[in-house]
Amino acid sequence: MRESHNKYIGTLPQDKLLKLYAKHVNAPKVRTFKGFGFGVIPGEREGIKFKTLAGKNPNEPPLEIFNCRSSGGVFNLGHSNPQIVHVLKEALDAGLDVGDHMLLSEWRAILGKQLADLMPPGITKTTFGVSGGEAIDTAIKFSRAYTRRKGCVSAIGGYHGHTGFALLTGDPNFRETFLWHNPDFKQVPFGDIEAMRNTVSENDACVILETIPATGGVLIAPEGYFTEVRKICDEKGVMLIIDEVQAGLGRTGEFWAIYGGMYPDEKVVPDFIVCGKGMSSGVYPLSTCSYKAAIEKSIFNEDAFIHISTTGGSDLGCAVASAMLKIQSDPAFLQHIREVGKIFGDGLKKIASDYPNLIKELRGRGLMWGVEFFNEDNCLKSMILSIQEGVLLNYCGNKKDTLIIMPPLISTKEEINEVLLRISKAIQKLKEMSK
Repeated sequence: MRESHNKYIGTLPQDKLLKLYAKHVNAPKVRTFKGFGFGVIPGEREGIKFKTLAGKNPNEPPLEIFNCRSSGGVFNLGHSNPQIVHVLKEALDAGLDVGDHMLLSEWRAILGKQLADLMPPGITKTTFGVSGGEAIDTAIKFSRAYTRRKGCVSAIGGYHGHTGFALLTGDPNFRETFLWHNPDFKQVPFGDIEAMRNTVSENDACVILETIPATGGVLIAPEGYFTEVRKICDEKGVMLIIDEVQAGLGRTGEFWAIYGGMYPDEKVVPDFIVCGKGMSSGVYPLSTCSYKAAIEKSIFNEDAFIHISTTGGSDLGCAVASAMLKIQSDPAFLQHIREVGKIFGDGLKKIASDYPNLIKELRGRGLMWGVEFFNEDNCLKSMILSIQEGVLLNYCGNKKDTLIIMPPLISTKEEINEVLLRISKAIQKLKEMSK
């Protein structure tokens, strides 16, 4: 780890910063984290770990934490990845900046071509944004413009962001506070093809699904599900939007979960693929909405500026993302994910078999796993106990009986085994508490 005493990390004592956060940013959030016993602030960070500025109490030493939350994939390449940081510094030194969103861009062109080469066949266009929610909004907007329809079908328990259209596709708990309702937006159980078939109609513009619903509980669709959804969309003239914000970019061991990453022989080509989080490489916000070329005509032909994002697809962000794509699409890197993913999956299966009275089910692919407990209380306790053992993970917001565990993709076999050991210790403590 780097020295933590510099002008950007450890600027004030942790207890003072917590008070400032509560006073000027979000007091309930501070209370919540203190309630979890994790009322701390990250300080120095590197690789798959970070240190807190101090312990839970001001006089305690900093905690060292394995980041197995990865911020939903933001830290796929770990914290402060040397290759990525080098590219960002080089780009800044070369004179790149955010760029002007109204003008044409060298780096949007380069990154757009790079994405097209990596996408499933036929997806060749990309519109850039800053956040995943913005990119989801873009996909839904474009679907409505292309089909001239308003309806949208999503999965119960799914999560696609907190912005406009994205919020309408998610859990009602996120919408009620903001009085955000729209009868054109409907939901069906994930993985239930009959429910999908009975719901999608000629009034719908799009179906939007996460390949693996993360907040929904790391759900795994039955084989053939996405193939059938594609057929239903084709029959009804509906656009298929696939959200790969968390499951994409190699997380499953294949670059796209929808294209061989769920089941090797199931390679589905949607109309849109949306990415966020990991596109940032942990250092520069960027999201992408990629789609089939025919869709472009219905959006931009009459007005090339009908959709813009002031800082979306910044020159700096595109240069960083370009470097990330080269790393994460490398066949050797994907093979590494498959290898450590098997170790991780096998290790979690062993833990589940050791504690059959606590753990109900295990679901996942590659380095994306959900551990479902028999009740929400034990899930919450296991999260807190794992954090106390030095492993940061969290429960699924729309399925609170399930932990979601997403180690950075750069994790070594040794680090994965250490994480497994610590999680096992946490579950053992949970067993002892449950006696």
